[in-house]
Formats: sequence, C-alpha cells, structure tokens
Amino acid sequence: MIKLKIGVEMRKIAILLMFFIVASFAADSLNVRLLGRYTPCSPLQIAIDGNTAYLANSSGGLQILDVTNPAAITSPGYLFLPGDATELAIIDDHIAMACSDSTLRIIDPSDPSDVDVVGEYVSTSSIVTCFAIADTVYTSGGKFSVVDAGAVSALGLVGEFSSVFDALDIFVKPPYAYLAEANYGLSIVDITNPAAPIGFERYFGLEEYVNSVFVDRWNRLFMGTDEALMVFRFEGDSIEELGTWTAPAPVLDIEVDGIYAFLACGASGLRILDISNPTAMSEVGYYVLGSELTDITLDYPRAWLVGFWARVNCFDISSFAPVEEHIPLPETPSISVYPSPFNSVCAFDGPECRAIITDISGCKIDEVTIPGTWIPNDDIPSGIYFVIPIDSGQINESAKAILLR
Repeated sequence: MIKLKIGVEMRKIAILLMFFIVASFAADSLNVRLLGRYTPCSPLQIAIDGNTAYLANSSGGLQILDVTNPAAITSPGYLFLPGDATELAIIDDHIAMACSDSTLRIIDPSDPSDVDVVGEYVSTSSIVTCFAIADTVYTSGGKFSVVDAGAVSALGLVGEFSSVFDALDIFVKPPYAYLAEANYGLSIVDITNPAAPIGFERYFGLEEYVNSVFVDRWNRLFMGTDEALMVFRFEGDSIEELGTWTAPAPVLDIEVDGIYAFLACGASGLRILDISNPTAMSEVGYYVLGSELTDITLDYPRAWLVGFWARVNCFDISSFAPVEEHIPLPETPSISVYPSPFNSVCAFDGPECRAIITDISGCKIDEVTIPGTWIPNDDIPSGIYFVIPIDSGQINESAKAILLR
C-alpha cells in the first residue's frame, strides 16, 4: 500500500512537472506561433522551395521534406553522402551541398525516390559553407573559392583566395563576399574579378567573435556576434556603425526583410527586431523553443528555423508583414557611374569638374571631365578603378567604376 501511494504521488508530480514545462514554453513567446515540427533529423541548414524543404542533415546527408502542411511534415526522400552535409544552396533544379570531406556536390532531387549526385568539385582545402547566385557557387573553408556550376556535371574552379579561418557564415552581394570568420572577425573579399578574388579588408580583428552576416538591398551590413546584432553601412572603402542590439545569446544566423531582422539566437530561440531605426532597435517578437536554433530561412508568412538538436521548426510570423523602408540618399553632391560593371565604356554624371582615375593601388590611369565618359585603353585590365575629383569644392568623395573585360 505504501509503495502504491508513493507511485501515485510520483506520477502526480511527474504530470505536474510536465504541465509546468509545457506551459513555460508556450508562454515564452511574443507575436509568434509554432505551426509544426519535424524531429527525425539532425539539420544544420534548411532551404525552402515552394512546398519542399531541403536539409543539410549532417551525417544524414541531404534530406527532402514535404512541408505542404507544417503540422504534418513528411520526408519523401534522402541521400547519404561520403562527408557530413554542412550547408546547401538551391541552383535552379539542383542542390549545391557543402560537405565535410572537402567536396562541393551538385545533387538532382527531382525524383525524391532516386536522389543522385550529378557533379562534384573537390577542394584542396576544407569546405564548410556555400552560397549560390545564379549558376555560380561561392564556398568557404580553408579557402574562399568561386565555382562555376553552369554545367553541373563538370564544375570548374574560377578563382580562389586563402582565408584565415573556416568561415561560419558567408553572404555574397557583388562586388563583395562577406565572411564571418569567428574570432578573426569579419572578412570582406572583392570578387569584381572572380578569377582573382582579393582580400579587400578585415574588420574588427579579434574584438568580435563573428558568427553570421547578412547584407540587405540598401547595403546595410548586419553582423551577428556572441553578444549582439551589429548594423553597419558599408560603402566604397569605408564602414560606419549604425547601431547595436545586445542579444540574450549568440546570434547564429540572420535574415532581414524590410524593417524587420529575424535572428536564430541559439538557446534564446527566434528573435525578431524592428530595425527601422538602427540606432534604437527594439524587439517585437520571439519564441524560445528550449533547444538551440542555429539557422533561419524566411518563407513569409512562415519562418523555418533548425538546429542539430532543435530539429526542424516552422513558425507563423504573419504579424510582421514586409514593410518597405526608405533609406535617405546622401545630401551632398556625388559622382554617379553607369553602367558599372562595364566592359568598354562608362559614363560619369555629377557637378562639372575634372577627375583622375586610379587603380586600387592609387596609380593614376587616366584623366576625365565630368559629366563625361571613359573608354579605357585595351591594355587596362579588369578591376576596380576610382574616380577622384581634383578641382571641385562640391564633391568630397570618390566614385568607383568596375571594369570587366
């Protein structure tokens, strides 16, 4: 009888504890609702294409999910790979997968019951992350590489640059690639000439442990560190800090849409910020799951967040409809260059003045009149050139012209 009473009491305690835990998680949210989860996986990254999700599923390779109904997710296919799948990107009808065996693989997922690798690029160094624009894939690890995936069965190396550290995150917005290199800070690589990427600059040195990076259409640079979300404006060769938001946990991934920033904030879950005023960012939504969220993909009105232990999670973010934001243009006169990049002739517009054109080392290449045009000599190679006014009291900044032969 005593044992029976003890058993009943223990069961009551267990039930009360369970309700307490469930209630705690349900209450720890603001303006965000969990729509569904998928747990039989160990994902490091997710990409969404319509009603299909693709997972870089660590030792599980590529996993394909049917996410038509987030409350009842199913997996119609998968593909085990020789190396752990660490990050992926969608290229038309194919998947580019970064793998831990220093290989970038192109996978055809069109038939989930018969998924296959159709192309490979094997690096001489590690491959940790990847980012795709059209049919070009940018990878980072021991080296930053530009890979031509135009012919998926015959991937070709276009150019590479030796990086300091295996980047934790990569974001590419030509003419620059941005590498989150952990305790080595943020590295910016000039990819104007993809055959010869140039280490443009490294910012923050050892001061910030950089986990993630994102650049919006206004060229605002968002950097996630162990302690904060930091916002900068990067133009030309200068970088200006716009604001900082102190985070409750490391900011491991970032997505920005209009006036909102969506963060995968580790054990502190999904965090949503109003960034309309970067100098005074405010938190407007969150959901603490209880497991570490490390990657985020937006598919409005849903957000998908994953983590090795957190699995796959779909959230309703309909409270945060995309809002257009006006970013004021510079009030001071400037030189405009168009088109840029160009391959034979470009035009300059702005207040009347003379200007010199220099290469990135500062050597004078030519002299022009503004407004006017520039037709580079045939012996001038592809690269970045600066247009510097020399007799104007109105213009204080140089402009940049990108030549692609």
